[in-house]
Amino acid sequence: MDAKERHELKDNDLAEFLEHFGEFWGKHGNGIMVVITIVLVIFVGKRYYNSTQAQTHENAWADLSATSTPQGFRERAIENAGVPAVPQLALLRGAEAYHEQAIQLKQETGGEDTGVMSAKESLEAAESMYTQVLDSDTDAAFRANAAVGLANLAETRSDFTAAGDYWAKAQQIAEEARLTAIATHAQVRAGMLDELAKPIVFGESVEATDSTPDSTSDNSDTPADADQASDAGKTDTATQAQATPATPATPGQ
Repeated sequence: MDAKERHELKDNDLAEFLEHFGEFWGKHGNGIMVVITIVLVIFVGKRYYNSTQAQTHENAWADLSATSTPQGFRERAIENAGVPAVPQLALLRGAEAYHEQAIQLKQETGGEDTGVMSAKESLEAAESMYTQVLDSDTDAAFRANAAVGLANLAETRSDFTAAGDYWAKAQQIAEEARLTAIATHAQVRAGMLDELAKPIVFGESVEATDSTPDSTSDNSDTPADADQASDAGKTDTATQAQATPATPATPGQ
């Protein structure tokens, strides 16, 4: 078959295709356009969704980084409940901030109610946030850290029995998730609880003795006493001189 024949064959095939395409499109064109439209809508929608999610995730992390107050962390956790990892991290940071606030309030006010937020209320808020993370189905790293936080709270309250339970919980979660550092830390801290539970015994106070000699002591030798002694000595000498008769002069002297 030469080139001319091949060219004529191709032209015939193309003409035949075009002749039947109109008929085919008239019969199936609407269905094809519907399928194409659906595919385009899904493609564009998915890209828009991914872009929106990425922006939301970025904004959530930016808001979390800019937060510094305990209440602010609580609000970030609520606002970003649908963003992975952000709510759990916000709750952990907020609980830690409440714990630090409780310690500071106790040092400044001695545990007294100042009309704002007491140390007890701060500890309760921290406990609530830590418990929320521990009881969730989130990543094991977050849950292990929540158990560590609850153990620290219990130690602050001097509830060493509860502290031991939380340290054991933290160690269990960490070992199952192969979080070696947390597991080791929990084990060490649990072993220190017996010593921490012992009351601190202070030694008997020893009253300082005044080594300064008493000014009224008979052994003191003040300038006034020295003058009196000197005067007394002069008086005795004069008395002795008066009492002793003068020795008569020897004749011839």
